[in-house]
Amino acid sequence: MSAEMIISISIITIMAIAFIAYICYQIKTKGLRKAAIDFIVEAEEQFQQGENQEKLEYVLEAIYVMVPGWVRLFITKSAVTSFIQKIFDEVKVALDYREV
Repeated sequence: MSAEMIISISIITIMAIAFIAYICYQIKTKGLRKAAIDFIVEAEEQFQQGENQEKLEYVLEAIYVMVPGWVRLFITKSAVTSFIQKIFDEVKVALDYREV
């Protein structure tokens, strides 16, 4: 392997690590989790009981719009859906516990 190839691979690796760190920083500072909770509450207020697919689509689109365009190239809607579902499950557990 040539020195140029090693340098190229090293640069790509460093850029990938920096990109992942940037995404983690943005998620933490922008409060994507809190935003998801706020959108879930809005969806619960706007849609009737049983319209779960509509609620999910509402939250999915709202969160997906928050993600910068260039990041959307790397994050699929199914990943965002999984993120939303995880947040919803956590909120539901907390609310169910509180009602007892």
